[in-house]
Amino acid sequence: MGDRYLGDGGRLSGGPAPELVASGFTQEISHAPRLAAALSRADLAHAVALAECGAIAPEVAGELIRGLGELEAIPAAEFPWDPSLGDAFNSREAELTRRVGPAAAGWLSAGRPRRESFRVALRLVARDGARALHDAQLAVAEALVRQAAEVRDDLAADYTYLQPAQPTTAGHLLLAYAYPALRDAARLRAVHAELALSVAGVGGSAGSRWPISRERLAELLGCDGLVPHAKDAAWQADAYVQLVSAIATACAHGSQIGQDLEILASQEFDVVRLADRHSRASALMPQKRNPYALAVVRAMAGTAAGDLSGLFVTLHTGSARTDHFHVLNGMVPRLLDEATTVTVLLANVLEGMTIDAARMGETARRGFTQAADVADVVAQRCGLDYRTAHHVVGRAVRMLTDEGRPPQDLTPDLIAAAGDAVGAEVHISADDLAEALDPLACAGGRPQTGSSSPAAMAALLEDCTARIAEGRSWSAAAAARAAAGESALRDAAARFGPRGSTPA
Repeated sequence: MGDRYLGDGGRLSGGPAPELVASGFTQEISHAPRLAAALSRADLAHAVALAECGAIAPEVAGELIRGLGELEAIPAAEFPWDPSLGDAFNSREAELTRRVGPAAAGWLSAGRPRRESFRVALRLVARDGARALHDAQLAVAEALVRQAAEVRDDLAADYTYLQPAQPTTAGHLLLAYAYPALRDAARLRAVHAELALSVAGVGGSAGSRWPISRERLAELLGCDGLVPHAKDAAWQADAYVQLVSAIATACAHGSQIGQDLEILASQEFDVVRLADRHSRASALMPQKRNPYALAVVRAMAGTAAGDLSGLFVTLHTGSARTDHFHVLNGMVPRLLDEATTVTVLLANVLEGMTIDAARMGETARRGFTQAADVADVVAQRCGLDYRTAHHVVGRAVRMLTDEGRPPQDLTPDLIAAAGDAVGAEVHISADDLAEALDPLACAGGRPQTGSSSPAAMAALLEDCTARIAEGRSWSAAAAARAAAGESALRDAAARFGPRGSTPA
């Protein structure tokens, strides 16, 4: 083909319009650096499969594989990508032809369209990227578990609507963020199972006359199986919807952590302090210590949500459309890169922050967080239904707050007076009331699974630790399977003579 345009002299005459090069081809080829290594693997696996099934002679295979090895050795940023030739495959084919000649390079398209190289490459990048993001989510959960273990029994106030709600422990609050991260990791494991199925070797969309083994291609690519239907394998996009959705969900959880930490790190709350390395000074106001890392985390959620929305809009077309992959080839690698780096940042922020548990306890003690527990005790000890008990305690709290008095000033007489005000006769002992007014006793006295009691907290910490270990084990096994495929590919390529060996 030399430097001719694909199709020039065949179905087409002349090259593409400059406006097509400046828009479509330039946009497509901008995705090439992120896909370059995976494109090399996709092409090498196809060349090996052609050679192993006897479609090409061993000496031709040796030349083809040697040239592909030389292409792979070129750093992606230095590769001669040329949008005037078309997409990245065309640039790779032109460079391959320059190095090994058309008699060898021309076989790379036997049995597959150039789009298959992209589909396989994107699948590999998405599969491995999902695992990397999974590991970063586990790091978030792990940091939260470590912090929670240190303050597991320290009193804190839970908040709703930024108002002190009920007494809990600092450890219990932190684990409430760990579980979403663990679910995000589980979602990424699920989508990884889809992405680990091979889409290689399907021809245009219904197979080809070449005796290429899809099963062998899957082995060479380190895949766990096949997408069974050829056309579905060639064109499916829903696995990427699952992936982008999982990313957007994980980033939304990260944003929620960021929002809450920014509030808790404010001067008004001052119960969390980010490490200096995750903060930023103001260029104007020398007193400021901005939690800048949290802004980075929050912004990522908006990016991921926008990408998910844009992907759904793109897919509102017919099936088997190239424009789907115009979007996916750029979006998926970029989004995975960005989400993973931001999630790693969040894990390090959580690992490096300090928690003022004593100040958390002060808020719990002065914010009437015990009110629901007092209402429970009034209902249990005084024979009232809970709604009436709720009214009684609400009136008592109002009477105290109107006078600017703290929760500790709540007495049996005041409870009785509040009962009279709402038409209920209430008599509670000083001992029962004192127990209900102790916020630490309230936090520790709840019998339910998953509560803030010491026994429940021990079980939660053990459960989180086990889930993290399970995720780490899964990741190691998935990485080993991918590495085994890489090794099998290199070994197979090397069998086609000294010139067929490829860089590791």
